[in-house]
Amino acid sequence: MSRGELADAVNATLDATYSGRDIAAHYVDFRWIGKLERGEHRWPSEARRAALRQALGAATDADLDLYSPRRSDGGLLVDGPVEARPGSWDETIHLLREEWHLLVQNDKAFGPEYALTGVSRQLATIEALMHEVPQTLRPAAVRLAAQYAESAAWLNQSLNDRHAGQRWAQQALSWAQQIADPAMTAWAIYRSSQQRLAAGQFTQAAEQAEVALHYDQKLPGPMRAALRVQHAHALAGTGKYRAAMRVLDDAHHWAADRRPGKHEGEHGSYCTSGYIEVYRGACLQLAQRPTEAIAVLDEALPAIPSRHRQDFASALLTKAAAHAAASQPDLAATTAHRALHIARRAGSRRVLVGLDQLGAAIRGYQQLAHVRAFLDDLKEAP
Repeated sequence: MSRGELADAVNATLDATYSGRDIAAHYVDFRWIGKLERGEHRWPSEARRAALRQALGAATDADLDLYSPRRSDGGLLVDGPVEARPGSWDETIHLLREEWHLLVQNDKAFGPEYALTGVSRQLATIEALMHEVPQTLRPAAVRLAAQYAESAAWLNQSLNDRHAGQRWAQQALSWAQQIADPAMTAWAIYRSSQQRLAAGQFTQAAEQAEVALHYDQKLPGPMRAALRVQHAHALAGTGKYRAAMRVLDDAHHWAADRRPGKHEGEHGSYCTSGYIEVYRGACLQLAQRPTEAIAVLDEALPAIPSRHRQDFASALLTKAAAHAAASQPDLAATTAHRALHIARRAGSRRVLVGLDQLGAAIRGYQQLAHVRAFLDDLKEAP
């Protein structure tokens, strides 16, 4: 069952069990099921546990890996959050999860090199923790390890360290598969697909994106959008441009800005309508339709949040490449120069490498003032 289907089954069971009572306040939805999968809820009310057992054909709560961090004598339908005891394993895992959100913000504010220092330290802590944590909490610890490992994969990718990025993506996938976590498994495969695409291995990137999409029904909307963007980009790389455009159209149904209230930093939360259209521009550029790509990118760029500096710089790089392909070297240089300043502040070596390549492509136009200014600035140390 998908999360939504399981939520419906739980609610139907509640209705049947408490016939004649108004229990609407205790209904669950797909978001609640997602929190249950991630270990954020570990001891729902007795009524909800009974409904879950019936819906999933489980005999006991233990069969569902549910346990009580502390006993409560609350009423049957009471289902408030359980506070982690200071110094407990619960608190440790909770704090590490919160730290992950902070490190995601650090990447945006201070760049990937800064964030990677914290991620690496926390990974060492979590790897040690996995050998000590009680068995009931091990799935939550392993998922946390996969989450940090995938972040390490992305940060190394931003720093243009492909070997380290691939190693951490594979480690994230291994941990996610250990606990059969659909979201982290899909996201680790997504990251690996991105790495294949960056290496120009479009067919392999498309195949991996399709594998990740096998988990589609079990993922929150923004992740579904991001997977489709990746699939479309890879398809365009293989020459399947029309199919890529259809996939991007579909991605808009799941865009993050269509589902407000997502925690900033959750997987896929960056995949807004504007982000999707940036990749439409990238696909048009791959299809050798640079004029159309430029028009799409001009409309999409203002929709990217200013705090997403790496995404903005990457989009400007794509637009600069389209200008170069359209025989507009002066506009290519002006756009790339703007991207250069942002990429340096954001610490994105991946984008800086792309700008170096663009500089080589337009070096023959140094007689143009904008081209010369960009190339001169490009020579300077970051």
